Amino acid sequence: MEKFDKTIYGVIAGLILPIIGFFISYPIKKLPTTSFSEYVDYAMAGDNQQDILIFCLIPNMFLFYFTNFRWNTYNLTKGLVGVTLVLGVLLFIITM
Repeated sequence: MEKFDKTIYGVIAGLILPIIGFFISYPIKKLPTTSFSEYVDYAMAGDNQQDILIFCLIPNMFLFYFTNFRWNTYNLTKGLVGVTLVLGVLLFIITM
């Protein structure tokens, strides 16, 4: 695991995992007749906008648990936490 203990890997994972989380949230949170493009529009301006966008950050939290507490890859964790904090601030600004 030590060869992956670089901050850049944490940044990359922190940017990719929310996208994967968004795709995972689609079958979980969509309405029965909603297409994917409608879901994207709903996520950007709908009533549950904040819920959907927070759900996208859950994969980052899972990876944080493993990188910080199980694998002890602290540099990777720094990159992951930095990106997650920036995304959290952007989420706050977007949903205000």
